[in-house]
Amino acid sequence: MSNINQPFFFYSENFPKTLERIKATLVFSTYQAGKLIFISSLNGKTIIKYAKNLKRPMGIAVDKSKMKLAVASKTSIHVFASNKTIALSYPEKKSRYDQLFIPQVKYHTGYLDTHEIEFGTNNELYFINTMFSCISTVSADKHFEMYWKPDFITELLPEDRCHLNGMAMKNGKPAFVTMFDTTNISFGWKKTPKETGLLVEVETGKILLDQLAMPHSPVYFDDKIYFLLSGTGEIKCYDLKTEKVTFISKIDSFLRGMVVHDDFLIVGTSKLREETTAFKGLPFSAEDSYCGIYILNRTTGKPMGGISYTDNIREIFSLKLLFDVQVPGILVENDDYHDKSIMADLNLNFWIKQKKL
Repeated sequence: MSNINQPFFFYSENFPKTLERIKATLVFSTYQAGKLIFISSLNGKTIIKYAKNLKRPMGIAVDKSKMKLAVASKTSIHVFASNKTIALSYPEKKSRYDQLFIPQVKYHTGYLDTHEIEFGTNNELYFINTMFSCISTVSADKHFEMYWKPDFITELLPEDRCHLNGMAMKNGKPAFVTMFDTTNISFGWKKTPKETGLLVEVETGKILLDQLAMPHSPVYFDDKIYFLLSGTGEIKCYDLKTEKVTFISKIDSFLRGMVVHDDFLIVGTSKLREETTAFKGLPFSAEDSYCGIYILNRTTGKPMGGISYTDNIREIFSLKLLFDVQVPGILVENDDYHDKSIMADLNLNFWIKQKKL
Protein backbone atom coordinates (compact mmCIF):
# COMPACT_ATOMS: atom_id res chain seq x y z
CA MET A 1 0.00 0.00 0.00
CA SER A 2 1.33 3.44 -0.91
CA ASN A 3 2.19 6.28 1.45
CA ILE A 4 0.00 9.37 1.04
CA ASN A 5 1.98 11.74 3.26
CA GLN A 6 -0.18 10.82 6.23
CA PRO A 7 1.76 8.88 8.86
CA PHE A 8 -1.16 6.90 10.25
CA PHE A 9 -2.84 5.38 7.19
CA PHE A 10 -1.98 3.96 3.78
CA TYR A 11 -4.14 2.83 0.88
CA SER A 12 -3.81 0.85 -2.32
CA GLU A 13 -4.24 2.38 -5.76
CA ASN A 14 -7.34 0.27 -6.36
CA PHE A 15 -9.14 1.59 -3.26
CA PRO A 16 -10.02 5.09 -4.60
CA LYS A 17 -10.47 3.60 -8.07
CA THR A 18 -13.22 1.29 -6.79
CA LEU A 19 -15.03 4.05 -4.87
CA GLU A 20 -14.94 6.34 -7.91
CA ARG A 21 -16.13 3.57 -10.24
CA ILE A 22 -19.22 2.74 -8.15
CA LYS A 23 -19.81 6.44 -7.34
CA ALA A 24 -20.13 5.79 -3.64
CA THR A 25 -18.78 6.95 -0.30
CA LEU A 26 -17.71 4.42 2.31
CA VAL A 27 -18.80 5.39 5.82
CA PHE A 28 -17.57 3.52 8.88
CA SER A 29 -17.72 3.83 12.66
CA THR A 30 -14.93 3.40 15.18
CA TYR A 31 -16.14 3.54 18.77
CA GLN A 32 -12.58 3.18 20.04
CA ALA A 33 -11.62 6.50 18.39
CA GLY A 34 -15.11 8.01 18.81
CA LYS A 35 -15.50 8.89 15.13
CA LEU A 36 -17.75 8.47 12.13
CA ILE A 37 -15.53 8.53 9.03
CA PHE A 38 -16.44 9.04 5.37
CA ILE A 39 -14.05 8.06 2.56
CA SER A 40 -14.66 8.84 -1.11
CA SER A 41 -12.82 9.68 -4.33
CA LEU A 42 -13.55 12.07 -7.19
CA ASN A 43 -10.66 11.16 -9.45
CA GLY A 44 -10.05 7.47 -8.75
CA LYS A 45 -6.50 8.26 -7.65
CA THR A 46 -6.72 9.97 -4.25
CA ILE A 47 -9.24 9.81 -1.43
CA ILE A 48 -11.32 12.43 0.35
CA LYS A 49 -11.46 11.68 4.07
CA TYR A 50 -14.01 13.36 6.36
CA ALA A 51 -14.45 12.59 10.06
CA LYS A 52 -16.91 13.65 12.74
CA ASN A 53 -16.69 13.03 16.49
CA LEU A 54 -19.51 11.05 18.10
CA LYS A 55 -19.75 9.39 21.50
CA ARG A 56 -19.00 5.67 21.01
CA PRO A 57 -20.52 5.27 17.50
CA MET A 58 -21.32 1.70 16.48
CA GLY A 59 -24.15 0.61 14.15
CA ILE A 60 -24.85 2.54 10.94
CA ALA A 61 -28.03 2.34 8.83
CA VAL A 62 -28.61 3.84 5.39
CA ASP A 63 -31.96 4.58 3.72
CA LYS A 64 -30.95 4.90 0.05
CA SER A 65 -34.35 6.03 -1.20
CA LYS A 66 -34.62 9.01 1.16
CA MET A 67 -30.92 9.83 1.64
CA LYS A 68 -31.06 9.18 5.37
CA LEU A 69 -28.36 8.00 7.71
CA ALA A 70 -28.77 6.61 11.24
CA VAL A 71 -25.94 6.11 13.72
CA ALA A 72 -26.03 4.39 17.10
CA SER A 73 -23.98 6.12 19.79
CA LYS A 74 -23.45 5.29 23.46
CA THR A 75 -26.98 6.14 24.69
CA SER A 76 -28.80 7.36 21.56
CA ILE A 77 -29.66 6.61 17.96
CA HIS A 78 -29.27 9.65 15.70
CA VAL A 79 -31.09 10.05 12.39
CA PHE A 80 -29.71 12.46 9.77
CA ALA A 81 -31.23 13.54 6.45
CA SER A 82 -29.90 15.32 3.39
CA ASN A 83 -30.74 16.65 -0.04
CA LYS A 84 -28.61 18.28 -2.74
CA THR A 85 -30.22 21.72 -2.42
CA ILE A 86 -29.39 21.99 1.26
CA ALA A 87 -25.92 20.56 0.72
CA LEU A 88 -24.91 22.83 -2.17
CA SER A 89 -26.23 25.96 -0.43
CA TYR A 90 -24.52 25.31 2.94
CA PRO A 91 -23.48 28.84 4.04
CA GLU A 92 -20.13 27.78 5.47
CA LYS A 93 -18.93 26.02 2.31
CA LYS A 94 -21.19 26.61 -0.67
CA SER A 95 -21.01 23.96 -3.39
CA ARG A 96 -18.49 21.98 -1.35
CA TYR A 97 -20.69 18.97 -0.45
CA ASP A 98 -23.01 17.00 -2.71
CA GLN A 99 -24.83 15.70 0.41
CA LEU A 100 -24.82 17.25 3.88
CA PHE A 101 -26.42 15.12 6.58
CA ILE A 102 -28.32 17.20 9.14
CA PRO A 103 -29.79 16.04 12.50
CA GLN A 104 -33.51 15.23 12.28
CA VAL A 105 -34.37 12.79 15.09
CA LYS A 106 -32.57 11.63 18.21
CA TYR A 107 -33.86 8.58 20.07
CA HIS A 108 -32.63 8.35 23.65
CA THR A 109 -32.11 4.65 24.29
CA GLY A 110 -30.06 4.67 27.46
CA TYR A 111 -27.07 2.33 27.52
CA LEU A 112 -28.23 -0.74 25.60
CA ASP A 113 -24.83 -1.50 24.02
CA THR A 114 -26.59 -1.04 20.69
CA HIS A 115 -24.76 -2.95 17.95
CA GLU A 116 -26.06 -3.13 14.37
CA ILE A 117 -29.01 -1.01 13.19
CA GLU A 118 -31.04 -1.09 9.95
CA PHE A 119 -33.95 0.74 8.33
CA GLY A 120 -36.97 -1.44 7.52
CA THR A 121 -39.42 -1.36 4.64
CA ASN A 122 -41.74 1.21 6.24
CA ASN A 123 -39.00 3.42 7.66
CA GLU A 124 -38.80 1.48 10.94
CA LEU A 125 -35.47 1.38 12.72
CA TYR A 126 -34.45 -2.05 13.98
CA PHE A 127 -31.45 -2.49 16.20
CA ILE A 128 -29.53 -5.17 18.03
CA ASN A 129 -30.13 -4.52 21.72
CA THR A 130 -27.14 -6.47 22.98
CA MET A 131 -27.61 -5.59 26.63
CA PHE A 132 -31.15 -7.03 26.65
CA SER A 133 -30.36 -9.91 24.24
CA CYS A 134 -33.03 -8.98 21.67
CA ILE A 135 -33.83 -7.15 18.46
CA SER A 136 -35.61 -3.89 19.25
CA THR A 137 -37.30 -1.00 17.48
CA VAL A 138 -37.07 2.66 18.44
CA SER A 139 -39.91 4.34 20.29
CA ALA A 140 -41.04 7.89 20.99
CA ASP A 141 -42.19 7.05 24.52
CA LYS A 142 -39.91 4.18 25.60
CA HIS A 143 -36.21 3.49 25.42
CA PHE A 144 -36.96 0.48 23.22
CA GLU A 145 -39.69 -1.85 22.01
CA MET A 146 -38.79 -5.53 21.84
CA TYR A 147 -39.24 -7.02 18.35
CA TRP A 148 -37.70 -10.49 18.76
CA LYS A 149 -35.60 -12.49 21.18
CA PRO A 150 -34.00 -15.94 20.99
CA ASP A 151 -36.17 -18.74 22.41
CA PHE A 152 -33.64 -19.60 25.11
CA ILE A 153 -33.67 -16.06 26.58
CA THR A 154 -36.32 -16.39 29.28
CA GLU A 155 -36.60 -12.76 30.38
CA LEU A 156 -35.48 -9.30 29.38
CA LEU A 157 -32.79 -8.09 31.74
CA PRO A 158 -29.76 -5.84 31.09
CA GLU A 159 -27.33 -8.76 31.29
CA ASP A 160 -25.96 -9.37 27.76
CA ARG A 161 -26.65 -13.07 28.18
CA CYS A 162 -25.71 -14.40 24.71
CA HIS A 163 -23.92 -11.45 23.08
CA LEU A 164 -26.41 -10.96 20.27
CA ASN A 165 -24.46 -8.74 17.86
CA GLY A 166 -25.26 -9.00 14.13
CA MET A 167 -28.41 -8.68 12.01
CA ALA A 168 -29.04 -9.40 8.33
CA MET A 169 -32.13 -7.96 6.64
CA LYS A 170 -34.31 -9.65 4.02
CA ASN A 171 -37.28 -7.96 2.35
CA GLY A 172 -37.03 -5.05 4.79
CA LYS A 173 -37.21 -7.16 7.96
CA PRO A 174 -34.60 -8.67 10.30
CA ALA A 175 -34.08 -12.20 8.98
CA PHE A 176 -30.85 -13.61 10.45
CA VAL A 177 -28.76 -12.87 13.53
CA THR A 178 -25.39 -13.83 14.97
CA MET A 179 -24.61 -14.39 18.64
CA PHE A 180 -21.77 -15.83 20.68
CA ASP A 181 -23.64 -18.51 22.68
CA THR A 182 -26.99 -19.79 23.96
CA THR A 183 -26.32 -18.90 27.58
CA ASN A 184 -29.24 -17.57 29.62
CA ILE A 185 -27.32 -16.04 32.53
CA SER A 186 -25.72 -12.64 33.01
CA PHE A 187 -22.74 -12.30 30.61
CA GLY A 188 -22.71 -16.08 30.37
CA TRP A 189 -21.01 -16.03 26.95
CA LYS A 190 -17.83 -14.70 28.55
CA LYS A 191 -17.40 -17.92 30.51
CA THR A 192 -17.66 -20.34 27.56
CA PRO A 193 -15.23 -21.34 24.77
CA LYS A 194 -14.82 -19.08 21.72
CA GLU A 195 -16.34 -21.64 19.29
CA THR A 196 -19.91 -21.54 20.59
CA GLY A 197 -21.33 -18.91 18.23
CA LEU A 198 -24.47 -19.30 16.13
CA LEU A 199 -26.23 -18.09 13.00
CA VAL A 200 -29.99 -18.10 13.65
CA GLU A 201 -33.04 -17.51 11.47
CA VAL A 202 -35.31 -14.92 13.07
CA GLU A 203 -38.71 -16.04 11.75
CA THR A 204 -38.39 -19.67 12.85
CA GLY A 205 -35.74 -19.46 15.57
CA LYS A 206 -33.91 -22.24 13.72
CA ILE A 207 -30.17 -22.55 14.30
CA LEU A 208 -28.65 -22.58 10.83
CA LEU A 209 -25.04 -22.89 11.98
CA ASP A 210 -23.37 -23.46 15.34
CA GLN A 211 -19.87 -23.93 16.75
CA LEU A 212 -18.83 -20.63 15.15
CA ALA A 213 -15.84 -18.66 16.45
CA MET A 214 -17.24 -15.26 17.51
CA PRO A 215 -19.52 -14.60 14.46
CA HIS A 216 -20.26 -11.03 13.39
CA SER A 217 -21.77 -8.89 10.62
CA PRO A 218 -24.08 -11.24 8.67
CA VAL A 219 -25.25 -9.90 5.29
CA TYR A 220 -28.01 -11.46 3.14
CA PHE A 221 -27.21 -11.34 -0.58
CA ASP A 222 -28.33 -13.51 -3.52
CA ASP A 223 -29.95 -16.17 -1.30
CA LYS A 224 -26.76 -16.53 0.69
CA ILE A 225 -25.59 -15.23 4.06
CA TYR A 226 -22.08 -13.84 4.20
CA PHE A 227 -20.62 -13.63 7.70
CA LEU A 228 -17.39 -13.03 9.58
CA LEU A 229 -15.74 -15.28 12.15
CA SER A 230 -13.91 -12.74 14.27
CA GLY A 231 -12.30 -15.43 16.39
CA THR A 232 -10.43 -16.99 13.46
CA GLY A 233 -10.26 -14.11 10.97
CA GLU A 234 -12.32 -16.07 8.43
CA ILE A 235 -14.92 -14.85 5.94
CA LYS A 236 -17.52 -17.46 5.03
CA CYS A 237 -20.77 -17.85 3.11
CA TYR A 238 -23.82 -19.99 3.92
CA ASP A 239 -25.99 -21.01 0.96
CA LEU A 240 -29.63 -21.09 2.06
CA LYS A 241 -30.59 -23.45 -0.78
CA THR A 242 -27.85 -26.07 -0.42
CA GLU A 243 -27.17 -25.44 3.30
CA LYS A 244 -23.46 -25.58 2.51
CA VAL A 245 -20.78 -23.30 3.96
CA THR A 246 -18.08 -21.90 1.68
CA PHE A 247 -14.76 -20.51 2.88
CA ILE A 248 -13.91 -17.21 1.15
CA SER A 249 -10.81 -15.81 2.80
CA LYS A 250 -8.83 -15.42 6.02
CA ILE A 251 -7.22 -12.31 7.52
CA ASP A 252 -5.15 -12.46 10.72
CA SER A 253 -7.15 -9.80 12.55
CA PHE A 254 -10.44 -9.40 14.41
CA LEU A 255 -13.04 -9.03 11.63
CA ARG A 256 -16.14 -6.89 12.09
CA GLY A 257 -18.20 -4.84 9.66
CA MET A 258 -18.97 -5.96 6.10
CA VAL A 259 -20.62 -4.68 2.93
CA VAL A 260 -21.59 -6.97 0.05
CA HIS A 261 -21.90 -5.23 -3.33
CA ASP A 262 -21.84 -6.72 -6.84
CA ASP A 263 -18.82 -9.00 -7.09
CA PHE A 264 -16.93 -7.79 -4.03
CA LEU A 265 -16.93 -7.69 -0.25
CA ILE A 266 -15.71 -4.78 1.87
CA VAL A 267 -14.52 -6.01 5.27
CA GLY A 268 -13.36 -4.17 8.40
CA THR A 269 -10.44 -5.48 10.45
CA SER A 270 -9.46 -4.45 14.00
CA LYS A 271 -6.40 -4.84 16.18
CA LEU A 272 -6.86 -7.04 19.23
CA ARG A 273 -7.14 -5.37 22.61
CA GLU A 274 -4.30 -6.74 24.69
CA GLU A 275 -6.02 -6.00 27.99
CA THR A 276 -9.35 -7.74 27.20
CA THR A 277 -9.87 -11.32 28.35
CA ALA A 278 -12.49 -11.89 25.61
CA PHE A 279 -9.65 -11.92 23.07
CA LYS A 280 -7.47 -14.43 24.89
CA GLY A 281 -6.66 -17.62 23.01
CA LEU A 282 -7.31 -16.37 19.47
CA PRO A 283 -5.02 -17.72 16.71
CA PHE A 284 -3.43 -14.32 16.10
CA SER A 285 -1.84 -11.84 18.49
CA ALA A 286 -2.43 -8.17 19.21
CA GLU A 287 0.98 -7.49 17.70
CA ASP A 288 0.22 -9.32 14.44
CA SER A 289 -3.33 -8.03 13.97
CA TYR A 290 -4.03 -4.74 12.23
CA CYS A 291 -6.80 -2.23 11.59
CA GLY A 292 -8.06 -1.51 8.10
CA ILE A 293 -10.75 -1.92 5.46
CA TYR A 294 -10.24 -4.40 2.65
CA ILE A 295 -11.98 -5.07 -0.64
CA LEU A 296 -12.10 -8.74 -1.64
CA ASN A 297 -13.51 -10.61 -4.60
CA ARG A 298 -16.80 -12.07 -3.39
CA THR A 299 -16.24 -15.49 -4.98
CA THR A 300 -12.50 -16.07 -4.81
CA GLY A 301 -11.59 -13.99 -1.76
CA LYS A 302 -8.76 -12.41 -3.74
CA PRO A 303 -7.70 -8.99 -2.31
CA MET A 304 -8.73 -6.04 -4.51
CA GLY A 305 -7.33 -3.16 -2.44
CA GLY A 306 -8.00 -1.35 0.80
CA ILE A 307 -6.84 1.06 3.47
CA SER A 308 -4.66 0.28 6.50
CA TYR A 309 -4.37 2.29 9.73
CA THR A 310 -1.11 2.27 11.68
CA ASP A 311 -2.13 4.64 14.49
CA ASN A 312 -5.07 6.54 16.04
CA ILE A 313 -7.72 4.14 14.71
CA ARG A 314 -7.39 0.59 16.04
CA GLU A 315 -10.93 -0.79 15.78
CA ILE A 316 -13.72 -0.66 13.21
CA PHE A 317 -17.32 -1.59 13.93
CA SER A 318 -19.76 -0.94 11.07
CA LEU A 319 -19.38 -0.25 7.33
CA LYS A 320 -21.90 1.07 4.83
CA LEU A 321 -21.88 2.48 1.28
CA LEU A 322 -23.61 5.76 0.38
CA PHE A 323 -24.33 5.53 -3.34
CA ASP A 324 -24.36 8.63 -5.56
CA VAL A 325 -22.53 10.49 -2.79
CA GLN A 326 -18.95 11.57 -3.46
CA VAL A 327 -18.32 14.59 -1.22
CA PRO A 328 -20.38 14.14 1.98
CA GLY A 329 -20.54 16.25 5.11
CA ILE A 330 -22.43 15.86 8.38
CA LEU A 331 -23.49 18.28 11.11
CA VAL A 332 -24.00 17.27 14.74
CA GLU A 333 -25.54 19.16 17.64
CA ASN A 334 -22.42 21.09 18.58
CA ASP A 335 -21.90 22.43 15.03
CA ASP A 336 -22.91 26.06 14.54
CA TYR A 337 -25.30 25.46 11.64
CA HIS A 338 -26.90 22.20 12.76
CA ASP A 339 -30.24 23.91 13.54
CA LYS A 340 -30.25 26.57 10.80
CA SER A 341 -31.56 24.45 7.94
CA ILE A 342 -35.15 23.96 6.83
CA MET A 343 -36.08 20.95 4.67
CA ALA A 344 -39.83 20.90 4.08
CA ASP A 345 -40.44 19.95 0.46
CA LEU A 346 -38.68 19.71 -2.89
CA ASN A 347 -38.98 23.47 -3.32
CA LEU A 348 -38.78 24.42 0.34
CA ASN A 349 -35.15 24.16 1.38
CA PHE A 350 -33.52 27.05 3.22
CA TRP A 351 -30.72 28.08 5.53
CA ILE A 352 -31.97 30.54 8.13
CA LYS A 353 -29.79 33.61 8.51
CA GLN A 354 -28.67 34.48 12.00
CA LYS A 355 -29.71 37.94 13.14
CA LYS A 356 -26.97 40.16 14.46
CA LEU A 357 -27.54 41.40 17.99
